[in-house]
Amino acid sequence: MGELRLSGLSTGIDTSTLITQLMAVEQRRLNKYVERKDTWDQRKEALNTLKNMLNDLKNAASALADARKLRTYTSLSSNADVLTAESSHNAFEGNHSVVINQLANAERWVHTTGMTYKEDYVGEGVFIYSYNDREVTVTTTADTTLEAFAALINNDANNPGVTASLLHHNGAYHLVLNGNDAGSDYEISINTSNTEVWQTASPLTVKGENAVQSTRIRDLDQFSGTFAGDESITITGRQHDGTEVNHSFAVNQNTRIEHLVEEINSAFGGTATATVVNGQIRLTDRTHGTSQMQLSLSYNPGSGSTTLDLPVAAQSTQGGSTAASLAGFAEADFSETQSAQDSQIKVDGFPLGDDEWITRSANTIDDVLQGVTLSLHDTGTVQVNLTRDIESVKEKLESMIDAYNSVVTFLAEKTGYNSALKTAGVLMGDSTVSSIANSLRMPLIRQTSGFVTDIDAFLMPAQVGLELDRDGMLSLDTTAFDEAITKNYMGVLALIGADKTGSSDSNTVQFYSASDQYTQSGTYNVQVTISGGVITSAGIKAAGESTYRDATVSGNIVIGNSAFNDKGKPMYAENGLALSVDLSQDGTFNATVRVKQGFTGSLEDVIDRFLQPTDGWLTLDQNSIDVQIRNLEDRIAVEETRLSRVEQRLITKYARLERTLTLMQNQMAGLQMG
Repeated sequence: MGELRLSGLSTGIDTSTLITQLMAVEQRRLNKYVERKDTWDQRKEALNTLKNMLNDLKNAASALADARKLRTYTSLSSNADVLTAESSHNAFEGNHSVVINQLANAERWVHTTGMTYKEDYVGEGVFIYSYNDREVTVTTTADTTLEAFAALINNDANNPGVTASLLHHNGAYHLVLNGNDAGSDYEISINTSNTEVWQTASPLTVKGENAVQSTRIRDLDQFSGTFAGDESITITGRQHDGTEVNHSFAVNQNTRIEHLVEEINSAFGGTATATVVNGQIRLTDRTHGTSQMQLSLSYNPGSGSTTLDLPVAAQSTQGGSTAASLAGFAEADFSETQSAQDSQIKVDGFPLGDDEWITRSANTIDDVLQGVTLSLHDTGTVQVNLTRDIESVKEKLESMIDAYNSVVTFLAEKTGYNSALKTAGVLMGDSTVSSIANSLRMPLIRQTSGFVTDIDAFLMPAQVGLELDRDGMLSLDTTAFDEAITKNYMGVLALIGADKTGSSDSNTVQFYSASDQYTQSGTYNVQVTISGGVITSAGIKAAGESTYRDATVSGNIVIGNSAFNDKGKPMYAENGLALSVDLSQDGTFNATVRVKQGFTGSLEDVIDRFLQPTDGWLTLDQNSIDVQIRNLEDRIAVEETRLSRVEQRLITKYARLERTLTLMQNQMAGLQMG
């Protein structure tokens, strides 16, 4: 049943307005809660915006925080129709001459006579072809059309990389077999019968997983012990024609499976090809048909006590056991229209012989010039010029400056006082936010960590053109920057983005590495004592500290104290610092070691202190605001419940008053009429 509201219809008293006025008085406390929550909501929104802007600044600084990646180059080819080049930070400035003698090609075979229609039947039979030292047998039926035959080849799960297509020419459809890879290793052969294959019975493994070509012999599950220095593996067997194979080669701690494969190929003199498939060594004859090929591997531990359980190799496919029988599709029925060949180039006159070339199986070559990828398009001679890409560094600096200034402008607006509007910024008085601007400024105005006078070309960002004005806005004096980077290219890049690189003033104790996550940049004092070629004690302390802390020793490597606190933070600055020690002399040796970090890396670290997801200063500030908002939401909910009850009581109270007054009025009217 709904509530009764008389609203003074009979008495003339506007109880509805009266209740509204009384509730307005009661709502003052709720209004204060709502106003306070609105303020906290604005602060939360402002902090979220600030967090996003700091992330943008961090990303911009991160793009500058590795000097190695800043060292980029532009690549200019004298003839882009013949060759184009792309360079990375691993390249070196200079000019190079590249002679392209031939391009790499993929092999292509075309069925010569063809068939009138693609729907014509090829007939029942067996078609055998090889590619990339893998052989495939395709079986057709009496109902297999030429079009279906091509589909059988393409859809075969064992297809090693050949694409079949149909070419219509002079009223006939020709089957085309095209290798998917360029290079002389990717030849297509059409076989009269199948090819001999030998394979080890079980795979070589590492921790239970199949080994790959790059796996070291010493890491195999099948290997145990420590090399003495005279171990070897012997390869025996027979080639296709029965020629005996007997070849041994030395094995050491750096020998990999790929070296074993190379030795097998060498032992068989190119008559067969060894590969690694799912950890198993597979030897494929290069001549199809009946074969006398055999393979056996044995390990000789020499004077040591190592063991290597090489699996037994056995015939997995008998050569010549399956004959090709598809009429009209023998090797003689095809024409090789393009041979698989490698690209051939000379770079800066190397190799020296007229008939000697650097060969690769592709027209994209990335392992001849350090950090440069060459894309070959035609034959000819081309000059490739690599120049420093200084503009890209400036562009990244300008991006960081824009992101920095956006943060500074936002902070000024949200923490300052607008005298014209007489309003305070929503984040005014927030100590965490107030400290951000000053914290961000410090890496830009102080001496960059790990850089020292008379050793480093530049010590502070201002020396390479970064300037802060009176309002805290950052800018780049491009003239000063260009002068500095022309004067000392590597010095500028180091000041911007040295990533925990190091140096030592000692020939005995040398910088080895530092953790970009844990090691603090700066100067360290190191003391190492050597006796009998062994480190007997080692200590490290940050410059300015009075006491050395014991370091961990592993052979000739000294590692800084790696203790962490209960929050997972390093307890000491040298955490992750590693030093190498020359053990050829006995005595106590002292060294000063510097760990350098560019100012953009320091800026990243500052931002990280604010944005850490669990204990970052800004994160904690946001959590505190969330608590305030939740508390106010709880108070608002309680107050709204109380006001609802108050309003109901007032409605009920004044409804009774209305009824009482109405009754009295009716009684008075009755008396007057009587």
